[in-house]
Amino acid sequence: MSRHARRTGLSLAAWVVLVGALAGCMGRDDALAPLVAIREPKSGTTRTTEDLRIVGYAMDDEGVAEIRVDGTDLLSFDVYEGERGKRFVEFAFTIPDLRDGETTTRIVATDVRGRQSTLLHTLRIDTTPPSLELTAVTALPSGRLRVEGVARDDVAVTAIRIDEVPLQFAPSREQRFSLDVSAAPGATVVVEDSAGNRTERSLE
Repeated sequence: MSRHARRTGLSLAAWVVLVGALAGCMGRDDALAPLVAIREPKSGTTRTTEDLRIVGYAMDDEGVAEIRVDGTDLLSFDVYEGERGKRFVEFAFTIPDLRDGETTTRIVATDVRGRQSTLLHTLRIDTTPPSLELTAVTALPSGRLRVEGVARDDVAVTAIRIDEVPLQFAPSREQRFSLDVSAAPGATVVVEDSAGNRTERSLE
């Protein structure tokens, strides 16, 4: 709390309210540029192109006039009819012709006074499924199997399930495994990477 607040006997909460009220009395020229944010997926994450939909919002104290994604104004499309000029606008878009590697999207929100905010949203695109090598499948007593193998991915192996039994491990580019499971008909080994790509092998 400031010395001035202590001298006036105001609590911290009352001081915050007072500052907010004073700011509201200031000229509209002091209003801020719009805020633009992405809800899903978060920037920097690894995603596959399947069902890739980027969802976000823009907000401004006076109204959002444009939301441009790599130069294209989303608010010009029929689906956003009536949204231009609102203080809070939700939006979604997809990126065509994505390939493996890093992609950056430039999102520019402009308010009704022409002030702008820019957000660079970066994703790593991974469409390559992980590899799975079964090095040994050994029959054990009581109708069980010992399954051994190695899973690899250029980004990270995040999940391995053998006959629906999940293995516990930290995500890594290479993961060796050995697990005893029941020899159920149709049992499989499933490997997933950080983008959601998956590889499946039958134990039969």
